[in-house]
Amino acid sequence: MRILHLGTLYPPHIVGGAERSVELLAEAQAALGHQVGAACLNREAVAPVERNGVTVYRMEHGNSFWMEDADQHSRVERTVAKLKQPFNSFLAHQFGAVLDQFKPDLLHSHSMVEVSSLLWSEAARRNIAVAHTIRDYELLCTNSGMFKNGKPCAKRHVKCQVLTLDKLLRHRAIGAVAGVGRQILQTHVDEGYFSHVAPAYRRVIWNPAIVKGADPDYVKPRLDGPIRFGYLGRISAEKGVDTMLNALRRLEPGSWEAIIAGKAPSDMAKFEALAAGMPVNFAGFMDPKAFFEAIDILIVPSLWAEPLPRTILEASAMRVPSLGARSGGIPELIGDDNKDWLFDAGDDVDLADRMAALIARGRDDMAFGRFGDILAETQPQTVAAKYLDLYEGALAGHRAKAAALS
Repeated sequence: MRILHLGTLYPPHIVGGAERSVELLAEAQAALGHQVGAACLNREAVAPVERNGVTVYRMEHGNSFWMEDADQHSRVERTVAKLKQPFNSFLAHQFGAVLDQFKPDLLHSHSMVEVSSLLWSEAARRNIAVAHTIRDYELLCTNSGMFKNGKPCAKRHVKCQVLTLDKLLRHRAIGAVAGVGRQILQTHVDEGYFSHVAPAYRRVIWNPAIVKGADPDYVKPRLDGPIRFGYLGRISAEKGVDTMLNALRRLEPGSWEAIIAGKAPSDMAKFEALAAGMPVNFAGFMDPKAFFEAIDILIVPSLWAEPLPRTILEASAMRVPSLGARSGGIPELIGDDNKDWLFDAGDDVDLADRMAALIARGRDDMAFGRFGDILAETQPQTVAAKYLDLYEGALAGHRAKAAALS
């Protein structure tokens, strides 16, 4: 099968977990013998290159400004850019040329945050089947997170409905869809998306995830001393870092330590003040394997509804249990009934109680119980096979639709 992936970015240009997930999927499909390409945006167009068996097409973005320069523009300028994005014929023309050159049997779209929905139409014009993975809320929300003013959005704002209307109208080109979690797929269905897709082709497929150096027989080295909690990711309020720090403040001194690894934000001083006088190490960037080997328990305190936190997948690969908020796809990974490992999002008292209970149990009594399930479902080969099965359904439906119109 000839498969073309489409997203805003593709490695080595990475801003989050989506790019890594698409890369792992594309390379696993190529390893199975399929012809695989990946199209993405770039500041300027460059010639196609081969990357680990995947042909990568980097197209000039054609938007009002490059996505990483958004902070240099006013709110009005950013809104105008979003209004213009659905009509980005410059990008659509480039993508049409990519489709004509690569000639995919199927287009698999991912993050469309900066990608015009016209590109779906380009595939439809060429009678190419389309599958889509929902990785965040960018089909519903202009900031992709459905999070505003320090809390999750209870409903969609009018601005978001207007600025994503093109995606609602054009997404009917999609013949099969996968959500990376139950919650995010259902949220989109509830908002009127993918009603045209047969239920059999609306599926939940977790992201692939690996940590270099953690093979199936990996045994995590045992730690000594106080229980060590860890956080890995963007240091921000919506990720719940302040909730974690406030919870740590409630714990008995001397029984614990913490490592917070991630890029320092411009308001880092606020978080450092919350941690003042506590054994908290703001470690900056850390190699994932080194980070997980240095902690006993991963804390995932997100306030916003993360669809499928990659850190939990990576922690499981490293045999590190995760204590997470009841938010988004976190309970799906940890286990809805795994109450010892879940707390109410934003509730530092509840989090502190869970942490104190784990400290009291000690390292020898931290049975998490989900490692095997998560590892089995997130191996790249497993995820690739699930998508290939979904593609077959999309192609069959596409052929049936074409036959009905002929």
